[in-house]
Amino acid sequence: MRGNMAPVGIAGLGAYVPPDVMTNDDWAEIVDTSDEWITTKTGIKERRIAADDVCTSDLAVIACKQAMDEAGIGPEDVDMLILATSSPDVPLSSTAGITQHKLGCTKAAAFDINAVCAGWVHALDVGARFAGTPGYDNVLVVGAEVYSRILNWEDRTTCVLFGDGAGAAVIQEVDEGRGLLGSWMMSDGAGAGVIEIPAGGVKKPIPSSGFEDGEQYFHMDGPAVWDFATAAFPQAVRAVLERTGHSIEDVAMIIPHQANLNIIKAGMENLGLPMDKTFTNLQKYGNTAGASVPIALREALEEGLIGPGDLVVTVAFGGGLAWGANAIIL
Repeated sequence: MRGNMAPVGIAGLGAYVPPDVMTNDDWAEIVDTSDEWITTKTGIKERRIAADDVCTSDLAVIACKQAMDEAGIGPEDVDMLILATSSPDVPLSSTAGITQHKLGCTKAAAFDINAVCAGWVHALDVGARFAGTPGYDNVLVVGAEVYSRILNWEDRTTCVLFGDGAGAAVIQEVDEGRGLLGSWMMSDGAGAGVIEIPAGGVKKPIPSSGFEDGEQYFHMDGPAVWDFATAAFPQAVRAVLERTGHSIEDVAMIIPHQANLNIIKAGMENLGLPMDKTFTNLQKYGNTAGASVPIALREALEEGLIGPGDLVVTVAFGGGLAWGANAIIL
């Protein structure tokens, strides 16, 4: 909780997904799968794929511009840009720095956060701790991914799950009684190998004597992810509500990471909440990793499912292992 600090919250939201749609039937022409299998196992029907000349920073720029427009600020007003991604443009420099340059935010500090699918939830907490303090009146918090570029398109256990997209929020001081009430975050590095790209870092450079083709792509232990996510989701929700002095009955809506419909159903059942207390758009976009929560939050607002004064919990879980939640009064 922010204690005696000024309340800060979301002043503008933006979201963008590429125009090219890839359906389950399209995937069935590439790997041994089917629309029925993907839909039953995940709830996903289609996803968006970025063009070959489009990078993570390009998607981030579009989402940021929308958020800035909604907040009524320009590039010169941004004091900090935090970008959550696990599919950066390049290993270095930071994709946040690249995005900052493309936006023209010449007065802003910029850095990346990598908590994989939990990235934006973590970045929101970090951004809120800066926002409203001297020198940081407007903080851009972005989640952006081009996972289609880091997947093995021959691995049917992972390639059908993900899509590309970006979501962004402008964080600034808000009226008393609104804003980010608090966050709860956790990590378990013992599970780092459950979700990973094995090669491409200093441990196993490409090429190197130990490198095997295929290790440059995303890998995931599906059963282990299920066990982790179905426990982490409700744990994080309960923990952030306890930390902020609220109960589950106070929650207007839970906006979860859009990984898998069955994980979301299991988490909501564990919490004792009906599915109409959550929002899903994974059927349209697949798992957009660090971008999924802000995209879903914006769409839920646009559809009028939540509004000013509502208590919303954003919750995410992913590689690291990392998980966490934010409690927000809109």
